[in-house]
Amino acid sequence: MKLIVAAFTAWLLWFLSGVFLEKFWAKGLQVSLSFLQQAVVEGESACLKEIITNNKLLPLPFLHVKFQMGRELLFLDSKNSNITDQNYRSDLFSCMPWQEIRRTLRFTCKKRGYYSIRQADLVSYDLFLFRHFVHSCPVDTAMYVYPGPVDLLRLNLPLKELLGQIVTKRALIRDPFEVQSIRPYQSFDSYKEINWKATARTGSLKVNVYAPAASWQITFLLDVVSDTIWKDYPLIEEAVRLCGSMAKQLLEKGIPVSICTNGIDCLSNEPGYLKSGAGPEHLRSVMELLARIQIHKAAPDPDWFLHCQKVHSVDASIYVLISPRCQDPVAEAYNLFCSNSPGAQWILPKRPNDCVQISCLSSNIHLFFWEVPYDYS
Repeated sequence: MKLIVAAFTAWLLWFLSGVFLEKFWAKGLQVSLSFLQQAVVEGESACLKEIITNNKLLPLPFLHVKFQMGRELLFLDSKNSNITDQNYRSDLFSCMPWQEIRRTLRFTCKKRGYYSIRQADLVSYDLFLFRHFVHSCPVDTAMYVYPGPVDLLRLNLPLKELLGQIVTKRALIRDPFEVQSIRPYQSFDSYKEINWKATARTGSLKVNVYAPAASWQITFLLDVVSDTIWKDYPLIEEAVRLCGSMAKQLLEKGIPVSICTNGIDCLSNEPGYLKSGAGPEHLRSVMELLARIQIHKAAPDPDWFLHCQKVHSVDASIYVLISPRCQDPVAEAYNLFCSNSPGAQWILPKRPNDCVQISCLSSNIHLFFWEVPYDYS
């Protein structure tokens, strides 16, 4: 009889505690997750701040906090992480009444991208660990991982050629209504350029130096489509890095840049496009767009150059195509696209042993090969 009473009492205690906990365990329980850095460069480290608050009298001896984020973000303390398609994290806490727990988790960013955490799941148990209770909390935190830099020494040649084109175009086309400066007359100067007021004032012939008629800009066409059956993702990632590094160098020299790509922006679900701009804020916009580009998705190929022409039509623009595809149809489409452009480049990332033959490239387009060695690590 005593055994039956004890068993009944234990069952009743288990039942009542389970009912009580199921109703009240999540009340006053909050979790906050936030990236401490808004943006980092791939290869760098960042931190995630985790705050758990138990605003009630009821203690929670066992509380699991579970969330998921990009698998390319690797925690330094990986014992509570499981990496499959995502990086799944599960931390165990013991929350006393009116307690707040703060932790900072450090991780390494292995790949560029836009990473977000939208939900955290809280899991607790009854006193006998027989039943579990689940509560989901919305989270809103995101972080950019910018593409890393490429070798600037190797980048120097296409950059110099590009800057030379800009200087040449600026020198050829001048605005007759905007005088930039005044200099002494030389034998090749036209008489109509003489500044007679300055000549009279100084006693020697002076001519006007006119400002450029147009503000030349660079438009990057970033192609993330592969011409092989098995898509070489590291090669295309290098193309993204090339675009970011070249844009950074040009913007630091005060040259406006714009970007058009057939990669899909993960926020808009449309081909990525960034209109022309300059300055530090525009550089941030460039890097954010490149971080959001999904290289495993691309716009329909025949429509891409047509799409670029529709969204971007600027006369004073020099085009730079960054594409690993060494196909004549791509060259023919690019020839047509650049037919009215004052200058163009094609930077073609390739593997060391790749044999590249392009037979129909216009003489107006300067082709540069960018060799990307295999990573055997």
